[in-house]
Amino acid sequence: MSETEGEMIFLADEEGEETAFRLLGRLAWKGKTYAFLEDPEDEGSVMVFSVIPTDEGESFEMLEDEQTAEEVFYLFEAEADDYEVGPAE
Repeated sequence: MSETEGEMIFLADEEGEETAFRLLGRLAWKGKTYAFLEDPEDEGSVMVFSVIPTDEGESFEMLEDEQTAEEVFYLFEAEADDYEVGPAE
């Protein structure tokens, strides 16, 4: 699966019901890839997922380890700030 930032992706739960999320970006860290998804109905609510390679492409698994989620989100925000576009101060 290849997404671009801001693209809507759909994830299915255990019952097969799909929920739409906005992809904010990805981050590779310590040999793993993480995806940052926002619920478009709850802007500002960002969830961190581990990206797991599969035979069909990849799957997303909610990151349950709060400490790791905080660390990778901090790194993601810092990386995004490095590439911020706008007038020079």
